[in-house]
Amino acid sequence: MSAGSASAPGSSANLGPGFDVLAIAWEIRCRARVSRADAWLISQDGDSYTPPDGGFVKRAAQAGGAGPFHIEIENDIPRSRGLGSSAAVAAAVAAAAFRAGGAEPSDHELFTIVTGLDGHADNAAAAVYGGLVMVDGQHYARLDVSPQLRFLAAIPDAPLRTAHARAALPDHVSRPAVVRSMARFGFLLRGLQSGDADLLSRARGDEIHEAPRAALSPTTGALIAGALAAGALHACWSGAGPSALAITAVETVEAVTAAMEKVLDGAGRVQQLSIAGEGWR
Repeated sequence: MSAGSASAPGSSANLGPGFDVLAIAWEIRCRARVSRADAWLISQDGDSYTPPDGGFVKRAAQAGGAGPFHIEIENDIPRSRGLGSSAAVAAAVAAAAFRAGGAEPSDHELFTIVTGLDGHADNAAAAVYGGLVMVDGQHYARLDVSPQLRFLAAIPDAPLRTAHARAALPDHVSRPAVVRSMARFGFLLRGLQSGDADLLSRARGDEIHEAPRAALSPTTGALIAGALAAGALHACWSGAGPSALAITAVETVEAVTAAMEKVLDGAGRVQQLSIAGEGWR
């Protein structure tokens, strides 16, 4: 029987003011192996089960081949924590299914598939292309990141489903809030490229998605406040949360880590993340 393997990185979307258009890929990966089989079977976390019709993983595999398949998943990305697990799973499984049939998907083809399955083009672009990416739903651009910057994710034990976080968003945003958000976005992009602390500090305090979601996870807000008080250059929700992302200089990594660990108080962990320069592979 033929088989194919692939992996894709996790990611943080939004980064504060980049709601639904900005994401960065991390070198934490979902790995998938897809083998042709007599019946559908998914193996993950030591368990095996028959996937339901219309299930997310099954649809990802069917995007790359008709099946039936045995799908084996090894995922280092925490699920329902705002770190792009769904997009990475979709990319890895779909790509592995293509390879099980002897085909190799193009990046654009895989990006289209993952966007359709996951519903978030920013995470999809990060999973497929890697690095810091900006998207408009159909197109993407890779952006530079200063090598001076370091990235810390504070990952609470308690999950927060993306659908729940999305439902908290208002239908309308005031014009002044949009203007302030556009300014923050510009400062964020230039700050990420240059590593300039003053520019990154001006990107803080998103009103479009972070403020409306604050009540869903007070821990996330406390993590951001703790990171900034300890010297982080910028801190924000990672995707839809509840994880918080802190951007720091080299010399403040330890202090910011300690501050976020204090907030978590044993109910989660802080992890330094490396940018994945390569997406799916």
